Amino acid sequence: MDSLNAIIGVIFDHAWGPIRRHIGYLISYNRNINKLERKFDELDDLRKDVQERVDAARRERLEEVNNVVQTWLKNVDSMEEDVKKIKEKAAVISNKHFLHIGLHYKLGKEAADHIKTTDDLIREGKFDSVSHKGPPPSTTDALLYNKDYVIFDSRKSHVKKILEALKYEAVHSIGIWGMGGVGKTMLVKDVAKQAKEQSLFGEVVMVTISQNIDLKRIQTEIANCLGLVLTEESEGVRATNLAHRLTTTKNKVLVIIDDLWETLDLSKVGIRLSQMAATCKVVITTRNKDVCKRMSCEEIVELGTLSYDESWRLFASKAGDAVESPTMREVAQNIVKECAGLPLALVVLGAALKDEKPENWNTVLKQLKKSMEVDLLGVSKEVFQSIKLSFDFLKSKTAESCFLHCCLYPEDYDIPQEELMHLMVGGGILIGDETLNDAQGRVDLLLNQLKARGLLLQGSSESRVRMHDVVRDVAIQIGAAADHVFYVRAGQGLKEWPRTVESEMQNCRQLSLMDNDIEDLPPDPMQYPKLEMLILRSNKRLSSIPEMFFLHMGSLMVLDLSYTSIESLPKSLSCLTNLRVLNLNKCESLNDISHINGLKMLEILILVYCPVSIVPKGVGWTQNLRFVNLYKSMNDYFSKELIRFSRLEQLFMDKFEGSFREVIISLRYLTHLFINRVVDLDDPLSHELGSPGSWLDRLVKFRLFFLHFSYLWPFFMDSNERELQLMGTKPLTVWTKRLLEKTKQLMLIRFQEIELISINSDIPPLVFSSLEYLTVYNWPKLTKLLDDELSLLEEIPLNQLKGMYIAYCPGLTNLIPSSFCQRSMQKLEHLFIDDCSMVLELFPCDQGAHNITELLPGLRTLHLKSMQSLHNVLQPFQYLPNLNSLNIYNCGVRYVVSSEMETMAILVDPFPALEILNIINCQEMSDMISPPASLQAPCFFQELRELRIESCPRLTHFFSYKQAISMQHLSYLYIQDCAALGAVVISKENEEEASSRTHVTNHESYNSPFPNLRYLTLDYLPQLTAFHHPTAPPVEWWLHLENYNIKGCPKLQEPLEEGI
Repeated sequence: MDSLNAIIGVIFDHAWGPIRRHIGYLISYNRNINKLERKFDELDDLRKDVQERVDAARRERLEEVNNVVQTWLKNVDSMEEDVKKIKEKAAVISNKHFLHIGLHYKLGKEAADHIKTTDDLIREGKFDSVSHKGPPPSTTDALLYNKDYVIFDSRKSHVKKILEALKYEAVHSIGIWGMGGVGKTMLVKDVAKQAKEQSLFGEVVMVTISQNIDLKRIQTEIANCLGLVLTEESEGVRATNLAHRLTTTKNKVLVIIDDLWETLDLSKVGIRLSQMAATCKVVITTRNKDVCKRMSCEEIVELGTLSYDESWRLFASKAGDAVESPTMREVAQNIVKECAGLPLALVVLGAALKDEKPENWNTVLKQLKKSMEVDLLGVSKEVFQSIKLSFDFLKSKTAESCFLHCCLYPEDYDIPQEELMHLMVGGGILIGDETLNDAQGRVDLLLNQLKARGLLLQGSSESRVRMHDVVRDVAIQIGAAADHVFYVRAGQGLKEWPRTVESEMQNCRQLSLMDNDIEDLPPDPMQYPKLEMLILRSNKRLSSIPEMFFLHMGSLMVLDLSYTSIESLPKSLSCLTNLRVLNLNKCESLNDISHINGLKMLEILILVYCPVSIVPKGVGWTQNLRFVNLYKSMNDYFSKELIRFSRLEQLFMDKFEGSFREVIISLRYLTHLFINRVVDLDDPLSHELGSPGSWLDRLVKFRLFFLHFSYLWPFFMDSNERELQLMGTKPLTVWTKRLLEKTKQLMLIRFQEIELISINSDIPPLVFSSLEYLTVYNWPKLTKLLDDELSLLEEIPLNQLKGMYIAYCPGLTNLIPSSFCQRSMQKLEHLFIDDCSMVLELFPCDQGAHNITELLPGLRTLHLKSMQSLHNVLQPFQYLPNLNSLNIYNCGVRYVVSSEMETMAILVDPFPALEILNIINCQEMSDMISPPASLQAPCFFQELRELRIESCPRLTHFFSYKQAISMQHLSYLYIQDCAALGAVVISKENEEEASSRTHVTNHESYNSPFPNLRYLTLDYLPQLTAFHHPTAPPVEWWLHLENYNIKGCPKLQEPLEEGI
């Protein structure tokens, strides 16, 4: 009996646990829902923190977000939707005031289950790191950008000689020398371009050295280009890490060291050429032949001047038609002779004389004939005079000042045009411009004029400029000659304040010590009574400023302390009553800014990434502020004080908390408004903030995100000057719709519309006609992008669109009608579709329409992800003529190129320009091309260069032999985790007979599949028995590979061991 009772007790204990739990779902459903809300609030706070880290990683460090973090954020979004639904159901039940056992039980159980899932998400979301450094952005395009470069016969032989030398294993380094302005940099860029095109090197890195050798900077620049992060302080450790990267690289690297003035020990940088013969070579340019000799360059090339005929052609191309005039030709010819075949002199003078009067040409010729001494190493008299004369021909003092301000930066610096505007506005040079936006327009115009004259070069983007090193040398001398107005020691490796005679500095107005290593400033007040601009930027070891340092600098108008380690601003700062610009960008140790209270004339304040806790007590310093950048600095403090900045024109913040409406009403002069997150308890999207002549009319550029956290675009945008992100929680107000009309980049999150562009939508269709970039994210009810009525109109929206991203729209069944693509969206370059599981067709066409159809001629990138219902990328009669990159991830696509209709052949190559193809985790993909190509059928993928296929378990092979030998450009092939793959290439019917016969009789005449393949990876392919079945490629085919990696292929039988 005791045994029976024990058994019954055990059974009861085991049974009662689940029963009690299920009863708890019913009784405690309300408590469970409340607990779920609290738990999700905790999860939401964690999500915001993670999202901020993600944003910082992407926006500031250009890193890629870890996949596990992206999945976690997606799961939290999904959880938010589930919690919202549970709360809505609970609210309905509570309003009915009765107990519904089934519903209460169900909700209680759902809440309990979600509490557990929420706890799991909270535990999983405590990431040590959210991102990783992605592959480096290609520097090749920027490096090889060689605008206006003219290839002369005298240069072709040099380029050919250098390229030939780079092919020899015994040649590790090549030196190119010649005087300043002779064209060394332009030539070496042409060499790099051709070396890349000829596949001599997989990566090209270029670093400019100039007069000061800074090993850490050189190491960092090379490492950044190679995707390597060097965090160590020790130069030796950094060199070892860089050497390891260069030695083990799969892509051969060409390192170009430009403008070297003295011997550089490459081994200290991390370039150990004797150990890197197969992976790295170096080309240097210098003004001094001895540098080439001392660095043991195996090949030394002297770059001389141009011939007279070449000089004439170059000069005439810049000076215009006037050189052909009978009255001007002789003068022009004499000017060309005086330029002595130096390209820089010819370009600068030709551009300066274009459209000038004949008497000015004669004046220039007389000046050139005068003898003069030039005290600049490696700069000829002809070059110096041409630059000086071009400067003298500038039309205004403002243009001269703009030019001279560019020499304040270190050599080869990428100068932001906005920064130049700040310097010139702060220095009182731009007078009469009503707004900073007007001033920027004026500066941009001046810079374009200087570029047209050859005095400046285009920078890395349209908003930046550079100055040729020789032009900069001359500009510094011009600036210094005028009673020492300019004193420039930027980028010279100074360890302490420059030792100057006091009389030298009495008239100094602009002093630039940018990018040095100064640790301490003179303890006594400096006697610089006329100094108007002081630039101490990027002296990173500078941690303090003596309290009385600025006591005798009462004329100072521009002060740049950015990228230093200062912890506070000294008391004497308040003596700078004329200061208009204060740049504290990236002063990451700065804690105390209380002394800015005395700066009554301050107009421009840059306070980015400054952890300030001690703030000014008064508000007098705010009365003249016109520009404020507060990114990642004191957002809480400034959110409260913004209404006092009554003259503010341009505002940049990452987060605003407060009354957005109150700020908009107070700041009546705003033209630029950039806030990455607007947090407003008053809900600004519910209030009217616009009226005729209001802030909306004045606003020129903006970025406003009315979201809980900001989302990032999946592709690069060429500008972000009119960007808006909205959450579709409430009907749009009139002011929001007016702002939408000015928007270029639009992100719409969680709207409830059924159609994106519709006459019945809350979003006016007209809005879409001016958009350049559009994201539609998480629209649960969306079924199509365009309503039927609008699709028939001639004037249709989206005709300016360059990029579109559609994500998490579970009800969307098709994308863009084929007829619409033909009439609109001609400028679309990037199309990303993510997690739209019901999409059946991308570009549906009318039933029975089978004519060959060209779609989206501007499209370069197509990205498809998590689209399980999509079986075909295109119909057999559709093609994307200029598509460069196609990425297919986790989709139901069965074939890349296909015609599933038995009666219809593939009528056209769908991707005639495709170079990059990635196919990952496509479980249904059974063939690349279907039906399989016959001997008479056309071949596809003729331009393909890179192919990556992963986790496609149904693929048994990729290509027919005929198709493979036609893919002349394929150089990179990566195959991983394709469980059924038996061969990469298979011969069929007559192909098999022909290829076998060739293999048996004569290996030398074997036509190789992928004849230019250089990089091959075969990873975890358990059924792979041959690369080409039934005819194995000969040993020679494997030998021509530069790099191969084969693992996890136990059945592969290829002649590797005996041949390699």
